[in-house]
Amino acid sequence: MKSPITIDFVNATITVNAAYAKKATNPFSAEYAQIQKVRADYPTFTVKTRSIKKNAAKDSYKGLTYDYMRAYIMSHEKGEDRVKTLMEFDELLLISQCHSKGRRYPVIKNWFLDNYPEVRDFGMVEIPGFKIVPREKTSNLTSSTEEKLTA
Repeated sequence: MKSPITIDFVNATITVNAAYAKKATNPFSAEYAQIQKVRADYPTFTVKTRSIKKNAAKDSYKGLTYDYMRAYIMSHEKGEDRVKTLMEFDELLLISQCHSKGRRYPVIKNWFLDNYPEVRDFGMVEIPGFKIVPREKTSNLTSSTEEKLTA
């Protein structure tokens, strides 16, 4: 098991995870006693709570569920195209059942967004003289180049 306390001798810090820090706020807990012992061993070190870095550039599609995808396909495809697309969608769902849960949704979401890019681009304002560039084409560019494209 990984230790909830990390001692960084280079930066003179004692780092704890958020759950451990919350438990250590209770002066009668074992975590409190343990952090006090570590602080006594290294009195000049500062205690920090480790935080998870979040990717601000990540796109999230909170309401994009399998049911929403199916309903969108049914309402935006006509006749035989609807049947063909729904069969392809159901085939992807069936194939995804043999993969881990963490890999199922992203593959189907990307398939859906590739087939229906208007869902991905919904709410994006088109500025005269600038073109909306799909994300796949900008992923190889540097962040400064992306900023120029979106500015």
